[in-house]
Amino acid sequence: MAKKTKKKLTEKQQLSVRNMFMNALTTRSNLIREQLDPRRQLDVDCGYITDPTAADFDDMYTKEGFAKRAVHIIPDESWQVDPEVFEVEGGEATVFEKAWEQVLVDNDLFSIMHRIDKLSGIGRFGVLLLGLDDGLPLDQPVISKNGRQLTYLRVFDESVITIARSDPDVTSPRYGQPVMYSISFEDTTEGNTTKNLKWVHYTRCVHIADNRRMSDVLGVPRMRDVFNRLQDLRKLLGGSAEMFWQGAFPGLSFEVDSAMLEAGAADIDTDALKEAMQDYVNGLQRWFSTAGVSVKSLAPQVADPESHITQQLKAIAIALGIPYRVFTGSEEGKLAGGQDAKAWAGRIKQRQNKYLTPYLVRPVVQALVDVGALPEPAEINVSWPDMLTPSEQEKADVIKTQTEAMKTYVQGGVDMLVPEEVYLTEFMKLDPELIEKILVEIEQKAAEEAEEMAAAEEAAREEAAAIVSLQPSPRTIERG
Repeated sequence: MAKKTKKKLTEKQQLSVRNMFMNALTTRSNLIREQLDPRRQLDVDCGYITDPTAADFDDMYTKEGFAKRAVHIIPDESWQVDPEVFEVEGGEATVFEKAWEQVLVDNDLFSIMHRIDKLSGIGRFGVLLLGLDDGLPLDQPVISKNGRQLTYLRVFDESVITIARSDPDVTSPRYGQPVMYSISFEDTTEGNTTKNLKWVHYTRCVHIADNRRMSDVLGVPRMRDVFNRLQDLRKLLGGSAEMFWQGAFPGLSFEVDSAMLEAGAADIDTDALKEAMQDYVNGLQRWFSTAGVSVKSLAPQVADPESHITQQLKAIAIALGIPYRVFTGSEEGKLAGGQDAKAWAGRIKQRQNKYLTPYLVRPVVQALVDVGALPEPAEINVSWPDMLTPSEQEKADVIKTQTEAMKTYVQGGVDMLVPEEVYLTEFMKLDPELIEKILVEIEQKAAEEAEEMAAAEEAAREEAAAIVSLQPSPRTIERG
């Protein structure tokens, strides 16, 4: 009898079996946890959406301004200033730099980048579509050609995009990257909006994904970490409005006189009373008559939700890592300085250098180079202006403060305790060259004043001597 041999699973089959086992184990663990303690279903009890989809994020973003604020604030802060894209620092502009400036002006490219930065954070990713003059359908690869013209740019968020196909080849540099998209276009003709689904090849797109974790294709939506808090805030705002609406007219209580009923009076005509109430509530009639019925107003139950709303906003700001006053856009936030402002500016600078430059600006520029809309540069350099550079008003305030401090120093005679050079160096933190220039000017001015004083004293002595020489002597007066 021949010995039966076991068939060995391939690596792909082993991986598939392992994934099935892990999924089954996870599902079973969740089921057991719920059966052991059904009270711990917090998401269900609070009515939270446990696994929000792209449509859920888009709905929250579209309807709630505070959700839009959570999505927009970091991109808006990051794009307060535009970066500089160049090939070689200094010197005359290269061919690439001249072409880039023209494309930038013709297409308002930085504004488009700002838009896709915001929209890509609604869901897990966004797509920037490059419209080109190659004459091919969108589902066909771009044929690169020098001098290719960029005809339009369109931005899309995840709610209208489906990744139809990805690269399955593990040996490909684009392994796991999208190859074909399915995008829903909204076209408006004669006042009517229609949606058309179109296939788009990846060579015509720039894929943008923020908050990446393990995937380079799908990021984490900016609302995901605070989605429960956003739902709570929606409940508080909607509930408080309904509470006020109901409490502003709390209702009336109609009480029938029991003595009249005992005396044999007819039952209350509820239909007539209801009609009278409709006229009173919905119309301009400010009265209604009753017989044997007393009307009492119910006490209103209205509470101020401000403290609860504030706590939710603070929780959102903390989760997003944004100073509360910056998140709420208060006047104090605009004028806040010190360590908070420096830390926030540092975070924005970090995002500019570590996300926007390598994952948005350079990919867009490189995509334009790849299709032939820009000439091939030796390298692509991106530089962002310093966010901590003080404004003209801030500079004026600093000068005013320093001037007042120096005035107090001079008038108070503090130079006897703290020499001028030490004061300017240690307290005013001025540049050494500037300090030396100031001290030289002071010495020169002091020397000039000393010379002027000596000249004035000499002139006074000469004038006094002249006056004395003109006076007659005592002998001359006696002789006369």
